[in-house]
Amino acid sequence: MSINSNSESLHQMQLFPVVEVVSDDIPMGVLNDGTPYLTLYGLAKLCGIDDTPLRVFTSNWNTEKNKPRGQKVAAYLAEKGFHNVEKLYTRVINSSNVETHAYPDYVCMAILRYYALDATNFDRSVAIGNFVRLAEYTLKRMIYEKSNYNPNASIDISFENYRARIKLNDQIPTTHFAVFREIADIAMNLIGGGFPMDDTTSLDGSVGIHWGKYWTANRLSEKFGERVQYQHLFPENYRQSAANKHITAWIYPIEALGVFRKWLHDNYAMEKLPNYLGNKKISNASELLESIKKPALPNKH
Repeated sequence: MSINSNSESLHQMQLFPVVEVVSDDIPMGVLNDGTPYLTLYGLAKLCGIDDTPLRVFTSNWNTEKNKPRGQKVAAYLAEKGFHNVEKLYTRVINSSNVETHAYPDYVCMAILRYYALDATNFDRSVAIGNFVRLAEYTLKRMIYEKSNYNPNASIDISFENYRARIKLNDQIPTTHFAVFREIADIAMNLIGGGFPMDDTTSLDGSVGIHWGKYWTANRLSEKFGERVQYQHLFPENYRQSAANKHITAWIYPIEALGVFRKWLHDNYAMEKLPNYLGNKKISNASELLESIKKPALPNKH
């Protein structure tokens, strides 16, 4: 497959990054036509070389492709169906309004392959390490796809479990609020970070116990009115569902919602939740705790 015609059509489209990130100190992104790319610095970092000689090599591709190094890279490109490649990168303007060179993924792999397997008089350890790492990642992804295995299945199940509980308990009187519904932000962040939500974990139960103690100790019923017991249901795949007819949970006067939300972040999330996650043997507890921190208002002065 030649990419000459494709290149012509791409040149007619004004290409620009729609995603820009830096991972492991390697700048990368995605162009508006869907092409994943590395910057010049990112590609040099991946290959373990200085960006200056790489810039010279790729900027003079018309002559370099006829030399031994260029012939190797061109051969690797041809293996993937990219014949007679005229340019190795596209000039684009990034979000900082600075021109950068965007090297498409197939070019990056061809150049990395050269530095990992063919370059001489050169420390290839970085290039080899990254080449092997990417090969392992590609193999893992291929096995997952061929096996129809979703590595995020446990997260998807936890999200579904939580959504099922929300649907079953969405008829709270407007005069009151339920702890379970009000911890949704924290729960969703935790689940997204890998926290399992099933019939063995009861985050709302933990929050409810501590909030109940705070409510009683601070005699908040005298200010906001009495809390009341209200039916709480569990999905059929929860063992607790067998007792649904008899399960209730406290709901609180809506006027106390602001106090609860502040307590939830400042007291429970920052002081109680670390112990809860520790007891559940959650390995990435520190990352989960960081994900639920709320920002302060910007300084107006």
